[in-house]
Amino acid sequence: MLPAAAAATAWAFLVAGSPRWLFLAAVPLCAIWLALSARAAPPGLAARLRPRWGDLGLALSIALLLYAGARAFLWAGCGGVSDVLCAPLASTHARFHARGAGPALALGLLVAPAEELFWRGVVQARLASRLGRWGAVAAATGIAVAAALVTGEPFLALATAPTFAAWGALAAWRGSLVPSIASHAAWTVLVASVAPPG
Repeated sequence: MLPAAAAATAWAFLVAGSPRWLFLAAVPLCAIWLALSARAAPPGLAARLRPRWGDLGLALSIALLLYAGARAFLWAGCGGVSDVLCAPLASTHARFHARGAGPALALGLLVAPAEELFWRGVVQARLASRLGRWGAVAAATGIAVAAALVTGEPFLALATAPTFAAWGALAAWRGSLVPSIASHAAWTVLVASVAPPG
């Protein structure tokens, strides 16, 4: 599990640094991270990656719900009720340069699957044997939020808490990583590349 965790740490610090070449670096890093996480996952990963009827519809519904929630929350914190989130929102948009087909493809096809395979397929799956499936959802979400805070990303930590909890619950409920991967990919592409809130 240590090599997969090292790749997760490298990704977190790369995101925190957000160089202009972030998405070029994301391609090889996330491909390696996927392979390392697949090796670190508990037995039965192939079965948890097999799609089932209804997975895609459920995934897209959750992604749209999370996207609507993000838009409402950001509206309330930037012009709706308060302006407290305006500066972090503008800073995030300026730093990541995520508009366009290249970033969208990297986010949807590599970044989101790599994050899901690690956080749900490795961390949450391993914690479930000790904490039960719902305790594992809470613990894995808490660790991901703490990782964002440690790398100096409080705004991303704010986004991580509800989304990772939702995707963790989805994976635990369905017993599959397919809906959480698809939902994470759709939400990320929507929020970062296609229709960023703000």
